[in-house]
Amino acid sequence: MKAILFSSEEYLDEAKTLSETAGYEIVSIYKLPKKPNPSYYIQEDKLNKLKNENIDAIIVFDLLKPRHFINLNKELGGKMKILDKLLLLLEIFALHAGSKEAQLQIELAKLKYELPIIKDVYKKHKISEQQGLLGAGVYGVESILRLYHRKIAKISKELMHIKELRESQVKQHESNGIPTVAITGYTNAGKTSIFNILTGLHQKVDSSMFTTTAPKRFKISINGQKLMLVDTVGFIRGIPPQIIEAFFVTLSEIKYADIILLVVDISLEDTLILEMLKSSFSTLRELGISGKPILIVANKTDKIPYEEIDRRSDLIYKISNEIYSPIIGIIPFSAKTLYNLSNLKTKIAESLLMYYNQEKKRNYIGNL
Repeated sequence: MKAILFSSEEYLDEAKTLSETAGYEIVSIYKLPKKPNPSYYIQEDKLNKLKNENIDAIIVFDLLKPRHFINLNKELGGKMKILDKLLLLLEIFALHAGSKEAQLQIELAKLKYELPIIKDVYKKHKISEQQGLLGAGVYGVESILRLYHRKIAKISKELMHIKELRESQVKQHESNGIPTVAITGYTNAGKTSIFNILTGLHQKVDSSMFTTTAPKRFKISINGQKLMLVDTVGFIRGIPPQIIEAFFVTLSEIKYADIILLVVDISLEDTLILEMLKSSFSTLRELGISGKPILIVANKTDKIPYEEIDRRSDLIYKISNEIYSPIIGIIPFSAKTLYNLSNLKTKIAESLLMYYNQEKKRNYIGNL
């Protein structure tokens, strides 16, 4: 499918990668306007050009307001799909949504995002009806609104049931003395590859973003220490709050963990590493995570000169400590060559012995 992309310079690489992951061939790129047009977001001269383009979609790598969707569709005659950042992400998630949980979360996010657009249409219908222009059209919109509200309530209830079930499973593991380690981090940093290495499983891994849309859990033993390892959804810069809200059941797996493995791509430029670290810690804060031990896994050392590993590791460790506490260590690693695998396993086992047992002791004393 051919698409035209609107993106800022800062997010261009990410926007292109995400668009291609969703299956779009980007044929033209325009800069996002510094001052969005109040009616269409994009400027009217660009909009007039688009009317003559033979494309399937327009991707605006930002969050559009309901009126932007309505007005763009009207001006373009509904010939092209209009996607903003959130709808693009949901399309990608839908490609990898193998579990019922992921499918429900995607549907819920889409319904909640489309609801204000329907409400905006309803408001315009009401005004037009009062002016005697649309007659009974408003009743059709009212029935769609009721349908949306019913669907949202039904899916929310199903997801709450999944959340309660997961919480009971976590409590069961805790009572059995099995700690949980969650793997998280920026999308495409190699989280699932590390999960596969530590578990011996063969979960899907490729270079596209967001191959994990629902948590994968597996009980393993590392250096004699039993634990539950969880692979979670990845982060991106400026992740829309609607995604965090809709995928809260999946992302909350991180909250239940005793230790978090934060995977960072060490092969990136320093400025990008900084941006992605800030984004990851920001998302963790939005999930209500603080004070939980984090072990950083600086993955993809095979892509940089050996003499650069220490410098970049020190930089990542320093930045992380300035943003979050406690950072309990950093392990330079390569999921491709298995560089430092033994050290990674040792550090995970030692960290669990120290932090998990300390937490159990605190809980025991607190219950006396």
